[in-house]
Amino acid sequence: MLYVPVMLRLWLDYEDLTRLRVLPGLSPITQTVFSAQAMRGPEPAARRTRARLGGPSRMVLDLAPPGRLLPDFLTPHADTPGLEGELDAVASTPVRRIRAELERSYGPRPPTAWMTRLATGDAETMRALISGLRDFHRAALADRWAVLTPHLRAEASGVARTMASEGIGAALGRLHPAIRWAPPVLEIETLRDGDVRLRGRGLQFLFSPFVTAPRVRVAGDWPVGVVVPAARPPGEPAGSPSQVFGRTRAAVIRLVGADGELTTGALASRLGVSAASASQHASALRGAGLLTSERRGKTVHHALTPLGERFLRGGAGPRSRDAGTGP
Repeated sequence: MLYVPVMLRLWLDYEDLTRLRVLPGLSPITQTVFSAQAMRGPEPAARRTRARLGGPSRMVLDLAPPGRLLPDFLTPHADTPGLEGELDAVASTPVRRIRAELERSYGPRPPTAWMTRLATGDAETMRALISGLRDFHRAALADRWAVLTPHLRAEASGVARTMASEGIGAALGRLHPAIRWAPPVLEIETLRDGDVRLRGRGLQFLFSPFVTAPRVRVAGDWPVGVVVPAARPPGEPAGSPSQVFGRTRAAVIRLVGADGELTTGALASRLGVSAASASQHASALRGAGLLTSERRGKTVHHALTPLGERFLRGGAGPRSRDAGTGP
């Protein structure tokens, strides 16, 4: 089952606010899994990376089809940070939780035989998955880690500075147009809905250039994790997994460029799609650095960035023939 953004409400109490953290570093496995999901597109760089994958590393692609809510055990909270510590956390996930999260994401019949074996607690399948995650990280992210690290730490530092100078409310209110702070509730347009009362578990924010809409991890008594879309790092080549284009998104660029600024509702009307779909396309383009979005009251207004303007003029970004493919 594919998902479109819906509303998740996180209810925070005083203790949760005292335990709110903006993580300055990276979660290697979280970034790996989201990069795998972004890498399922038709972009040349994505195809080249997929071609380098073999054996167990292709299991990660099976687990991360585009537009799907991923099992939370793939984005672990680890006592020991770093790649190996997080791999240990994945490997030690209770079988009952693996089975429940796979069913939530893929239905009662997983799409591959190896996922069925994983859901039964097969140790050999888990070892293969851990090997696949490690190999995928090395193939897809190892060469980019030195660029991602300072870029995402800068994103986190900006939020931390806002929190220090203007308070928690200001920081929460400016994280992303799909995240709204209405005390004591943090409303998030994401791939899961409902109400979650944190009851002192705390809240952590992580940034990723591989997601186009916020993601939320809710697992046991661990702090709730919110993955916030981040801009593409400077110098990352066009056509990379975090840069997602297609006919509809090219149309978004043209419409916003023609009007100078459009709301999500106006975009939906012009494109003939739902507001949720228009928001998703705008989020993808914002993550690629082509749009900016600003919430004003109950509406979100979108405008082109300088890179978006150059793309519209045909002077930068994907070549015009790339804009005719994809969704």
